[in-house]
Amino acid sequence: MSQTEPETVPATPATTVAATPPPVKRGLLRRIVDWYTCGPQREKARASASATARELELLARAKAAFATGNLLAEPADPARRDLSPAHAAALYAEALVWALRSFQATESPKSEDLLLDESPVARELGLSADHVAEIGRLLATPKLVFELADRPRKERDEAAKLLKRAALVAIDVRERPLRAPDGFALVAFARVALTALLLVAAVGGAIVLRPEKPNLAAGKPWTASSSLFDCHPELAECGGVKTRIFFHTREEQDPWVRYDLGTKTAFSSMRIENRQDGEGDRAVPLVVEVGDDGAHFREIARRSTDFSSWKPSFPTVTARYVRLRVPRRSMLHLEEVAVYR
Repeated sequence: MSQTEPETVPATPATTVAATPPPVKRGLLRRIVDWYTCGPQREKARASASATARELELLARAKAAFATGNLLAEPADPARRDLSPAHAAALYAEALVWALRSFQATESPKSEDLLLDESPVARELGLSADHVAEIGRLLATPKLVFELADRPRKERDEAAKLLKRAALVAIDVRERPLRAPDGFALVAFARVALTALLLVAAVGGAIVLRPEKPNLAAGKPWTASSSLFDCHPELAECGGVKTRIFFHTREEQDPWVRYDLGTKTAFSSMRIENRQDGEGDRAVPLVVEVGDDGAHFREIARRSTDFSSWKPSFPTVTARYVRLRVPRRSMLHLEEVAVYR
């Protein structure tokens, strides 16, 4: 008895499934740039905005017919107003047909079959079935002008109005994807401009709200080389004159005012407010000097031109006394002296 060998069943080859590439992870900086430039949205919009030369030609025809229909709808000559709705309706119908055909430039369907219930134009219009059927009937009419001319004026007006609305929506729906990239470009510009304005406002607010550095000379005793008048800065008066100066020397050689900071203090800048109500040239030239004993001074800054407010800065110095002196025969009077670290 022969032994039958078992039949070998060939193995089914394994099906190779292409692995879906993982989504590209964008870094934070890239996401920020994309948000400002609307990059992904603009790329998607450009892909959806593609149109052939034929489609653009049909859309241009639709817009031209629509514009001409608007001109005929309101003629300047009163004698033409009786037939103007019929002529305008015919052009609106033409515009609607061109616009609808621009969606399917490679096909040539019948005019009455273009406006289907499921088309984007029909959905945008939101017309009733009766209105859609009426538009289809109007589009199928061979000589629409003659057919409408025999209708009552009210029906002509309604037909023109219905076709105008449909043509306008069809043109807008067709053009919308083509306008989308420009719209995102405007959004990107607005985002960048708004961010720039916010940054400027934030920086300006920070500068305005930034607390002023403490004035090391505030409340410290001062001495002037002489006194011509008693000044009362808290009353904005000196020598019977309305002014904000806080001292007024006599006319003399090298008039000065000296601050005693109380102890050796490090500082690197100052703010000196000259007299604002006149005679500011008396404080020029002005020398800033420092010392430790109140008798010996060294120069650290000099102003040789007229000024309203002078803010000298210099390498940090350490001194107890600060003196402001005019190295000539003059009078000296200032409104404020501030010393900063």
